[in-house]
Amino acid sequence: MAQGPKWGYGKIASYIKCSKPTVAYWVQQYRQDKDLTDKQRPGRPRTTTKAQDNRIVKMAKKKHDITSTEIQQKLKKKDVTVSSRTIRRRLVESGERFGSSLGDEKCSVRSSIHKRFHVWGCFSAQGFGKLICFERNLDALFMCSIYERGLIPSACELFGIDSIDWILQEDNDPKHCSKICKKWKEENEVTVLPWPSMSPDQNPIENVWQLLKIKISKKKINTTRILKAQLAREWNQLSEDLAKNLVNSMKRRVTALIEAGGDFTMY
Repeated sequence: MAQGPKWGYGKIASYIKCSKPTVAYWVQQYRQDKDLTDKQRPGRPRTTTKAQDNRIVKMAKKKHDITSTEIQQKLKKKDVTVSSRTIRRRLVESGERFGSSLGDEKCSVRSSIHKRFHVWGCFSAQGFGKLICFERNLDALFMCSIYERGLIPSACELFGIDSIDWILQEDNDPKHCSKICKKWKEENEVTVLPWPSMSPDQNPIENVWQLLKIKISKKKINTTRILKAQLAREWNQLSEDLAKNLVNSMKRRVTALIEAGGDFTMY
């Protein structure tokens, strides 16, 4: 069907059902060289070679508790300059989990006062971080505020104020994967551990929530304020040994998951 040559970008975009910038791109490309071939775009060049990537992975496998900063310093002695953030990216790309990890999750709490609210918390092998209680529905913007008020302060407390040598493990909740949250994490240099979309939840913090619910169920609570205070008290009494044992349990969890063929496990 032939159409008039005086259509604007907006009308063309509406007609062929694509974005206006896309129409502008192809029109300008045709005007320049009369070629509408979708050329390969180079993208952002990698700052490391394949050999350097292999060396980074080998160093991490040789010493499992090595940090990206330590790898960076070792590479620098061999006249290889690369940022610690790039090193973390290469290790994540290779499926290598290194250094310290910080797991986070949220759960819902319902008590005898018949009022439901949510709690968010995080921990690493170094101990437990912040606990945040909230009653509103969780959306992407509020998730970013939790990252700001809970995740970052916890990481600073557990790993040091200037440290970015940690990896966040969270599930594939749509809010976690939203464009808003992804952008926030990129801007704040938060590295996220890739998590299979169809994988059973193997986050050990689920054990923590179960433990808290058992402890809270044994108390006489008749107001939301008391419930929140008791949750905070029990959370603050959780030991560093518990956190460390939960992190160390990941190997057994993953092994059990593999043996079960991805089906239900007892963890």
